[in-house]
Amino acid sequence: MDIGNRLTDLKVRGLIDENTVTIVLQIKQRLANYWQADATTPQVTMMLFHFACALGRVQRDCTISPLYQEFLDEIKNSDNFDCISMINSDLMKLIPFVIPQDEQTYFLADIFSLLAEQPWISANIRHSFRLIA
Repeated sequence: MDIGNRLTDLKVRGLIDENTVTIVLQIKQRLANYWQADATTPQVTMMLFHFACALGRVQRDCTISPLYQEFLDEIKNSDNFDCISMINSDLMKLIPFVIPQDEQTYFLADIFSLLAEQPWISANIRHSFRLIA
């Protein structure tokens, strides 16, 4: 199922609103146009779905506990953590309300998975921003 259909389903179920749909589609465009991600993959669709669910939870004041510490440590110790942090910070600018750190830990996991699937993204970041691996 594509992200449009998934967002419509969440909206019909009252879990997100039209503003959230707009934000998620802006995130998709940012990933594709700025970060040069292939935004048509199932991985990106799942990532955007997770973002939509998280945004809906935040708006309903119903956030979840953080990602398991072991997995968070793996992400933070990865060679791509600087790239993950950079992408996460950039995407947070598209969201007009504060996302709690606990929710952002799952965003980090999705971005970690995205970079594993599409390694050219981190290579482009390292080249463009002269990051040291």
